[in-house]
Amino acid sequence: MVATGNDAAVVGDAVRETARALRRDFSHTAAEIDRTGRDPAENMARIHAAGLTRLLLPQTYGGIASAQALAADLPLVTDILTEISAGESATAQIWSIHLVAARLIFGGALRVGESVRREIAGALLDDGMRLANSAAEGGKRRGEYHTLADSVDGGYRLSGVKLFNTGTVGAAYTITPVRIRGKEDDGVVYLLVAMDADGVRPHNDWDNMGQRATGSGTITFDNVFVPARFCFPMVAGPDGLTGAGSVIGPFFQMLIGATILGMGFGALEAAATFVRDHARPNLPTLNSAADDPVNRLHLGRASAALAAAQALQREASQMVVDAEAGRADRGACAIHMMRSKVTTVAAVLDVTGQLHGLAGGRATSNKYRLDRFWRNARTLSVHDPIDVMAQQIGGFEVDGAPPAPSVGS
Repeated sequence: MVATGNDAAVVGDAVRETARALRRDFSHTAAEIDRTGRDPAENMARIHAAGLTRLLLPQTYGGIASAQALAADLPLVTDILTEISAGESATAQIWSIHLVAARLIFGGALRVGESVRREIAGALLDDGMRLANSAAEGGKRRGEYHTLADSVDGGYRLSGVKLFNTGTVGAAYTITPVRIRGKEDDGVVYLLVAMDADGVRPHNDWDNMGQRATGSGTITFDNVFVPARFCFPMVAGPDGLTGAGSVIGPFFQMLIGATILGMGFGALEAAATFVRDHARPNLPTLNSAADDPVNRLHLGRASAALAAAQALQREASQMVVDAEAGRADRGACAIHMMRSKVTTVAAVLDVTGQLHGLAGGRATSNKYRLDRFWRNARTLSVHDPIDVMAQQIGGFEVDGAPPAPSVGS
């Protein structure tokens, strides 16, 4: 269990140690989870039993987050995600979405009734309830939400299709951005939709090459009733998602980056273990593959690149915290988030791509499923266009103009 108390450093150290222990345990079943593609329900239950759910909530609601803010303790949160992902990355992505939904509800971005917050907090902490997020749509532009809900007696009726519904397989509720018919210009509101409500139809069509157990398929919402108390307008109004003060984009991107970074650390550990325990030396003059200076060179470079990416991740995470609190420039924060993600993706794709070259032919056996590290990293790394982020960083260096706020920046 996570230690409690008022000393943030002590709590942070305890949380990190808990995550490291979970990483070790999750790594033992990661290949099987990848093989079956089944929801990692046991892992999610272990995370809750270890007390990490409390990191999602501010202390007012029984949590251990240091502030009632979207990005509270983000350097710690990204460290935790990286550890969990190094063990089993689908679990990390699902937990990150669970965290996003909780932070939207409790972090001050949405107008949520106090009784509803108390009800959700109790279900999260006492029952281990899982939340998910149903945001993406199939429109022509990324990050735009046009799904409509109709006002009816006692609430709303939601109809539409959402894509990439990560974590909904094991969730009790999913939170989804929509517009209210007749009030489209009032901007996006979030509806909290019960996954067992009439009219919620998961397609179970997630068959992608990586992150196979995230259940990130399509959902059709067919005239689904949502009680009025589960409609949450944005505190910042119509520009709440993309306004100059919003850090939703950088916050979410840091969580994705942390999950990808964990895949790199997991691949590095797997490569080093295989080289040490299973691989044969490439040269007859060597006693073992572990003695091969070329293997040591590549492992060393990978270790250095991942460590540098994690240092930048921690720095950028703190900048998101500071930007939300008004202590840092929001545009500079977005650029630093992009630097972190570009660095992470490059380092992780390199180490995951090199794994089999280091470990040798035996490592290609499907019983090890070591290719999962690259498949998972490549799949999640294309969630957002890294080349565009690099171009925007370059533009900032040339003319000092940060990108416009969005769900990706």
